[in-house]
Amino acid sequence: MNKKISISGIDILNLIFWIFMFVFFVLAFNKTDHKLYGSILLSLLLFFQLFVLYTRDKQNKNVFFKYLHILYPAIFLIFIFDSIHTSLPYINPNDYDAYLANLDFKLLGTHPTVAIEKIISPLLTEIMYILYFFYFFMPFTIIIYFLKKKYYQKLDKTVLFLLLTFYGSYLLYYLVPALGPRHYEPIVDMQSVPLNGLLFTDFIRNTVDTFEHNKFDAFPSLHAAISLSVLIVIAKYKKSWLYVFIPIVTGIFVSLIYCRYHYFIDIIGGVLWTLISYLIVELFYNKLYSKYFSPYYTGK
Repeated sequence: MNKKISISGIDILNLIFWIFMFVFFVLAFNKTDHKLYGSILLSLLLFFQLFVLYTRDKQNKNVFFKYLHILYPAIFLIFIFDSIHTSLPYINPNDYDAYLANLDFKLLGTHPTVAIEKIISPLLTEIMYILYFFYFFMPFTIIIYFLKKKYYQKLDKTVLFLLLTFYGSYLLYYLVPALGPRHYEPIVDMQSVPLNGLLFTDFIRNTVDTFEHNKFDAFPSLHAAISLSVLIVIAKYKKSWLYVFIPIVTGIFVSLIYCRYHYFIDIIGGVLWTLISYLIVELFYNKLYSKYFSPYYTGK
C-alpha cells in the first residue's frame, strides 16, 4: 500500500526556496570557495525535508519525532540562511552600501548612525544590544504560546508568515547586497563615539559576527521585518501582550540604527516586505489552505 504523505504550505515554501538556493549555488559553482560545504549542506537540507515529510505521521510517537517536527522549520531556516554565503558574493559581487547611504541622506538630511551618537552612553548601548539580540528569540514567544494552547492552525499560519518574510528577505539580499553602515568606510570615518557597553555588549557583538557567515544582509532589515511580523501576530491573537511587545519592538527598531547594523531605508524595506508577506499569507491561507494542505504540526 502506498503511504499517504501529508503536505503543509511550509513544506512547499521550504522546497521552493531550496530550489532557489540550489540554482544560485549551481550558478556560482565555478567561482565559489565553498564547493564542498555548499554541496553537502544543500544535499542534507533536501534529505532533511524529505525525511520530515516521510515521518510526519510519527511526529508524536516519541519525544525525538515530536520535537523534530516542532523545530523543523527553524532548523531548515537556520541552515538555508547559512547556505547564502556559498553563492551570493559570486552571483552578485556588487555592493549597494553607497546607494543606500545616499538614499538615507536624501530622505533624512543626515546619516542616522552618526546623528544618533548624541545620545550614546554605556548603559543605553547595553540596552540596545540586548534588544537587538532578543530579536533572535522573539518568534519563539508566540510559537511556544500556540503550542502550549494547542492552537496548531494558528501556529501553522504564523510559521508560514514568518518563513515567507524570511525567505523573501533572503532573495532581496541577492538583489541588493549591502554590508550596512558599520562596514561602509565613509560613514565609519564619520563615527566619533565608540559603542562601549557594560556586561554583554561585546559578547553579543562577537557572537553575531561569528555566526553570521553571510555579511551582505543589510537590505532589507530582517530584524525590522520579523519583529514587526511577530507584533502583527500578537496583535491578532494575543492582544494583552502588546503592552510588553510594542516597547520591545520599538527598541529593536532603534537598536538597528544605534548599533550601526542598518540604514534607515533597510528598516523601511523590512516593514514593506512584512506587510506584503502578511497579505500574501492571508489570501493564500484563507482561500486555498484547507482544500490542499494540512498543518505541519498537528499534535497527533
